[in-house]
Amino acid sequence: MRLFSIILVCLITNPVLAQGEFLELEDGARLYVEETGKGQALVFIPGWTMTCRFFEKQTKHFSDDYHVITYDPRGQGKSDKTAHGNIYAAHASDLRALLLMKKLDNIVLIGWSSGCLTMYEYLRAFGTDRIRKLVFIDEPPKWVGDVATEWVYGSFQDYRSSLKGLTARLSDPNDIIDWMFEDPPDSVARKWMYEAISMTPPQVALSLYVDGLASDYTREAASLNTDIPALFMVRTSWYQQAATWLKANTPHARAEGISSHAMFWEKPEEFNAMLTNFLTTP
Repeated sequence: MRLFSIILVCLITNPVLAQGEFLELEDGARLYVEETGKGQALVFIPGWTMTCRFFEKQTKHFSDDYHVITYDPRGQGKSDKTAHGNIYAAHASDLRALLLMKKLDNIVLIGWSSGCLTMYEYLRAFGTDRIRKLVFIDEPPKWVGDVATEWVYGSFQDYRSSLKGLTARLSDPNDIIDWMFEDPPDSVARKWMYEAISMTPPQVALSLYVDGLASDYTREAASLNTDIPALFMVRTSWYQQAATWLKANTPHARAEGISSHAMFWEKPEEFNAMLTNFLTTP
């Protein structure tokens, strides 16, 4: 029956892009994973309430030369929804299990938005084991702080209304989609994005949001050195703020400006070229 389930998932997933399967974790929860291609492994981690489908343009592009793995984090997309484990430390443990089960080594970890928090938690728990390079897409090492002197999303006061709203219901996916893009996606893309975001239950979204709000990964970001090349891809609207912070705290990291939070979907050719340049730099 389990074999049939995996085969069925493979058939309903676009075979041009990747094959999908469910990996069973130690606690019994299932993680939905897609992979394709051969070569050095690139592992893409989606952000808060997002799914691996958002990376389909990278999967298609990079699978000619790389082994591309994308997945839905616990509580999101097709992965199991559990009452526990809805914090980024648990997401990092899930990522570790994925790497071990798939026997992945010398990988490039690519996190988008709060997917970067999973990467920071991985560094905190497991160091740089199995990692060759790191890519952080548009996410500071902490959300809350002094906007005048730090690279943060805002002050706690800035977050107060959104946090209160999440105690009642998930944010409107349309608002999230509009925030992510420089130009609104077409109706077809908006429909599947809306449905994908809506797959995360409100209580899971709230737990992850609170965890992100309370976390501080300044030490993990500052610990990055020349042994593990790191690229921070940052929206132009706060690029200077980020670049100044990175120069002072993570001087060995590389910073690149991107046009929007989800530029990899909106302008894939330009984004993929930037990522390729980093991947191929010794």
